[in-house]
Amino acid sequence: MDRADDDVRSASSTFSASGKRGPYAKSAQTREKILTAAFEVAGEVGLHRAAVATIAERAGVAVGNLHYHFGSRDNLLHELMEWVQQDALLMIENAIHGTPNVYSSLETTVRAHLAYVRRNPAYIRLAEEVRLHRPELYKESLAAWLSLIRESLEAAIAAKEIRHMESDEVASLAHFIIGTRYFLDQMIECVDGRPYPGDEAVVATYLNFVQYGLVKRDTP
Repeated sequence: MDRADDDVRSASSTFSASGKRGPYAKSAQTREKILTAAFEVAGEVGLHRAAVATIAERAGVAVGNLHYHFGSRDNLLHELMEWVQQDALLMIENAIHGTPNVYSSLETTVRAHLAYVRRNPAYIRLAEEVRLHRPELYKESLAAWLSLIRESLEAAIAAKEIRHMESDEVASLAHFIIGTRYFLDQMIECVDGRPYPGDEAVVATYLNFVQYGLVKRDTP
């Protein structure tokens, strides 16, 4: 098992209530069961077709218990979207912690993302629905991702790992890197009818694409 899979498991376990005791632990565990069930159902039928009764049945709780913990279906789905976005961001932060340079960080990031999507196949559909139906939450999550990437690039520039770039170029490159993650999701879904070529081929192509824009340019 590689580090990316370990980090995905570690990030997902952040929401576990195993470290708590007493009534609060039971309540937290019930909330997590409901969120996990909502994640699965939303991934199968879509966020806005996810029925409360179906989610409650999947979680093994009464509908009234679901309303007790989340108040309403809309509140549940909104909290689910926040939960998923935070889980994915935490996964990346855990994965890149301690990586020796920006290239290793970028490789670890894309491997961790691919591992996360494999372990959470509903993520792609839910992330797309967040983008379409909760644009404010999508923008908040996107800003956090972009900040993480910009900080990594700026640190690499300061360490002379990559060529110097002005702030506007750093910001643009961060958007390009985020964009590749979106198109990776589309490739995994085989939207063009072509079979997924496998993680190693995808990672190699991604690194070649990124490194070409980061290497020092020859000056005339």
